[in-house]
Amino acid sequence: MNKISIISFSILILFLGIGASWVINKANESDSIPPPVIRKIPDFNLTNYDGKSFGRDSLVNKISVIDFIFTSCPGPCPIMSKNMKELYKQYELHSDLQFISISVDPDYDNLEVLNAYAHANGVIDKRWKFLRGEMEDIKNISTNGFLFMSENLPAGHSVKFVLVDNNANIRQYYDGTDKASISILRKHLNIFLKDMNHKL
Repeated sequence: MNKISIISFSILILFLGIGASWVINKANESDSIPPPVIRKIPDFNLTNYDGKSFGRDSLVNKISVIDFIFTSCPGPCPIMSKNMKELYKQYELHSDLQFISISVDPDYDNLEVLNAYAHANGVIDKRWKFLRGEMEDIKNISTNGFLFMSENLPAGHSVKFVLVDNNANIRQYYDGTDKASISILRKHLNIFLKDMNHKL
């Protein structure tokens, strides 16, 4: 290899190294950048399994992970609740993070049923809410709040987990049945929780 070839090869290696560093830096940056605001959740009024009212104001100053389920669901709901339970346990020391499951079958899921379901999933504090309301209210918040289809409830409910920031803004959707998607949710939760702690 002549001298010019050696120099050219060295320059190529240098540029490849710079390119690789740029890609790595960008990847690291993306791990620290929160997802953008999608929309603000409109006001709503539902009831938690303990009988207390829960509305949009209850989302303010908390990071929230929200899903739509029903307790007698034979399909994806048990998987979603299992994954939500894992998050609930993993983040047990974070009082500024709450988990919210909204029933899409309020005729069956009365407060007694939701209370039993909460305890069956290991809920021991106020960090995981199970909400219900009249079906029209559920359809309204599902469609106009979270942009989900609601014509075929309860069976046709979404399997998404929704990340909501401390200003009641939707920030991202995740597949509540998919481990890889929930892994991304964890990264985003860590970003938001770190940011909230810095502001305290």
